[in-house]
Amino acid sequence: MPKGKPHTLISTVGTSLLGNLSRLPEKPLDAEENRESKGPEGLDWATVAKLKRHYRQGEWKALGQCLTEVPGHARLCGAEINSIYALSQKDWLDIREIVFLVSDTKEGKNTGEVLTTYFESVKDALGLQNVRYSCIEGLQDERPWEFRTTGLRNLVREVGKVVQRVGGPQYVAIDATGGYKAQIAVAALIGVAMDIDVYYRHERFDDIISFPPLPVALDYSLVGKYGNTIHAFEKEPLLTEDEIGPIDEELVVLLDREVIDGETCWALSPIGEIYLTGYRMRYPKAADLRSATSEEREVPRFPDHHYPNGFKQFVTKVWQETPWITRCVTVPYSKQEGMKKTGFYLREGTADDKPTWEIIGEYIDHEGFGGRFKVLTTADQYHDLVWAVDQLNQKFAD
Repeated sequence: MPKGKPHTLISTVGTSLLGNLSRLPEKPLDAEENRESKGPEGLDWATVAKLKRHYRQGEWKALGQCLTEVPGHARLCGAEINSIYALSQKDWLDIREIVFLVSDTKEGKNTGEVLTTYFESVKDALGLQNVRYSCIEGLQDERPWEFRTTGLRNLVREVGKVVQRVGGPQYVAIDATGGYKAQIAVAALIGVAMDIDVYYRHERFDDIISFPPLPVALDYSLVGKYGNTIHAFEKEPLLTEDEIGPIDEELVVLLDREVIDGETCWALSPIGEIYLTGYRMRYPKAADLRSATSEEREVPRFPDHHYPNGFKQFVTKVWQETPWITRCVTVPYSKQEGMKKTGFYLREGTADDKPTWEIIGEYIDHEGFGGRFKVLTTADQYHDLVWAVDQLNQKFAD
């Protein structure tokens, strides 16, 4: 089936519009004598005066309305209006909704107000049904660590929410023209990971260019192999090595490392957030994971008497609330120091001298005492086991 045209446009937002407005000149006193009947970009001076007044007085909605008197291709309108105007001239999209992603700053929110009002005012001409903006928490330039580990990650999450709401990546396009350079780069990577078309218009370009999704497939095995660790970073934005344990080399690519007060700290990086969100967008459900029959289901048994507080209840809850689990079997839980968080991951094993993968659950009680158990399911494919690990972590992990 051919891919339909995307109808929801996600636009990253910078502050070029406000910068342009702040530099608008006053009408020269001798304008008439020098035959300067028009202002910047051919605008009449009355329009320029209105724009300046609304900007100086912080009348953002009035400013957005006034901007409709300026041609959409005029550089004064800023990167976002320019690029969306250029997109509207193409036959690539069927835009019915625009979502502006603005920075967590006063200027970002003000720009969001202006852009929303502007496109609400011209939505009939463009065939729009809905226009809104969303402020991305932590996306600011005063605290670099927060920008990287919170702001850019929240940007990825917001894109993921929009994709889920509208029904899938095939209905979405990204205009990555405005905003911080890192923001634009992340938007391009989101396009690759989530199979979304990305568009960009440089201020010196006369036209807009597209970055279609690359024909590459990411290796999502880390979602299973390090499921408990990745999920821990979802729950906590920053974890020390004491809290999370040693980080394997192959997982480092998804993390940011920072030494704070002499202590090594880790956080899920924007790349890690893209990786995880991209996986969930591509695999919202397991292809071959069926519910277990009553004959396959076996109530968990606990032959030992020395388990962490709440361990039996936790294992039983996991079994009861997950229909594709057949059994949960306790396993030796040596190396207590290796257990840091309650969660699930894939562990390599052997059967009939062949490598296999099994789901391992770890439970830590309030005193730091841990226990392990094996989760047996109806899955017989590796990719279904990866999906199962992610689902278990989302539902049951700390």
